[in-house]
Amino acid sequence: MSELNLDLSRYSKDKEFVDPVVRCDACQTLLFRHQLEKDGACACGCRRVRNVQKFSLRERERMTDHGIDSAFLALFEEREDG
Repeated sequence: MSELNLDLSRYSKDKEFVDPVVRCDACQTLLFRHQLEKDGACACGCRRVRNVQKFSLRERERMTDHGIDSAFLALFEEREDG
């Protein structure tokens, strides 16, 4: 992971859920929260969502193109333990 000064604490599991993207429980589509809040459901009609656990390179590019917070994306980068 790069040594950027990123505030990763805002995405702590002990804080309010503020992840900028979620995944549709039914069709597994990556959904931007601001759009989901506007539309009220996924395009498939499902209203249930899950937090994002992993994503493809294409989905990462979509998130980057939509200006998703670099601190959120950094949570998914490989880290060296120790």
